[in-house]
Amino acid sequence: MPERKKLTHKEIKELVHIADKVKLKKAILPSQVEKITSFQIEDSKSKLQNILLKIALPASIIFGMSQAAFPEFYSSLVTKLPAWTNLGQNLLAAVDYVWSIIGKPVKMNNIIYHIPNIFLYSFGVIGVKKLFDYVRRKTWLDKVNEAKTTLQKNIEKGNILYALHEHHSILLIGKGDFIGEQFCLNSKIDNVITLGSSEPSYTNHWIKYDISNSYSSLEKALLHADAESAGEYVLFPVKDTELFLPGEKQYDVAPEKVEIMIHTIRDVEKMNNWEPKRIIIVGDRKQITCVRTETKKSVLEDTIEDISLTSIDKEIRKVTILDASDLVIKEILRRFPNRKIYLRTSVDGSNMYKKRFFDRLEELGYNDEIENTTSLVVGYDIYEEQVEREIFKSKLQEYLPVILSKDAHDAILRKGYSKEQIMYVPDLVLTELKKIAEAN
Repeated sequence: MPERKKLTHKEIKELVHIADKVKLKKAILPSQVEKITSFQIEDSKSKLQNILLKIALPASIIFGMSQAAFPEFYSSLVTKLPAWTNLGQNLLAAVDYVWSIIGKPVKMNNIIYHIPNIFLYSFGVIGVKKLFDYVRRKTWLDKVNEAKTTLQKNIEKGNILYALHEHHSILLIGKGDFIGEQFCLNSKIDNVITLGSSEPSYTNHWIKYDISNSYSSLEKALLHADAESAGEYVLFPVKDTELFLPGEKQYDVAPEKVEIMIHTIRDVEKMNNWEPKRIIIVGDRKQITCVRTETKKSVLEDTIEDISLTSIDKEIRKVTILDASDLVIKEILRRFPNRKIYLRTSVDGSNMYKKRFFDRLEELGYNDEIENTTSLVVGYDIYEEQVEREIFKSKLQEYLPVILSKDAHDAILRKGYSKEQIMYVPDLVLTELKKIAEAN
């Protein structure tokens, strides 16, 4: 086992500085949390210490027993010893004070009566540990270990008060948000913080918040996330499995809930006199919730309201919609201009995706009436195994698989495809998300 590197005075000073901030409940950087929670120190004993530990206990017992068994012999012996072996009153008081810390005072002047304690308490296991513990309680080590315990408990609770770098990202993430997870892992530790209802598996740095909670809960979470100095909030209402061409209701969070959350964020900013931050929504602009007013027999047509990410974008300042379906279609048209485009999918896949696919293409400039001998076949299906199968079954020359999962992505690469021959949707979204975040 390699020898542990000895801490420098500068490193110890930094650890103590962080520990003091924890004790005073001041905001700290995620990287500072890491320094404390990853801190370990092991006591190493020298060869001399090991020898002393082996002889200390038996030697102490022998001297102690002999003094108890033959008191007259020791009383006689003391009178024959040199004068310097007798401790003065002041020195005796000082020595007995030390023994009182780790045991019982001797209260005898001659040094011979102190020999059992010298062996047992100065060199022995019990004495060394007690003396070291007493000293350490007054040193930096105890401060750091106490801070470590505090931080570990608060990490579990999602309750650490963070300070982060200017223009950091605040991610409001649900369970299993792969895009949010990857964005967090790809970012520097002090540049991003996660808000969620439970502790994530990919980072220790998170703040507990449930989207169904109240204004005060969100305000507390944003204060702990150093929202005043943030660059943007990022929301992930779309399902990872439905990033591309989802149905109107295939979302993790409904549009009206996203709208309420954004208004609540704006209220928190206003009440705390913060500058409104950019809000990035990784979702689908065509996912809609419809509300209306009705009588018993009819619907009042002029009361119908469609709530979508598009309507949120129009009504609220500094909102950016990152629509994965639009990203994919634009990338297809950029990489394969002036091609006749086909969709290869199962019958069930056709029923689910065909209309959505060609509607998006035409919205973004594709002309299905184009006369061209070159073509492109886009592979997308409900089950990605069907897309994988086409790689080695159909032998299509111009076949572009659109993939959502890492497993399918890796499987297709193993079949000999290059990354350029695959449309891996999470990578497209992450690249665009990084670009938007860095622009703030």
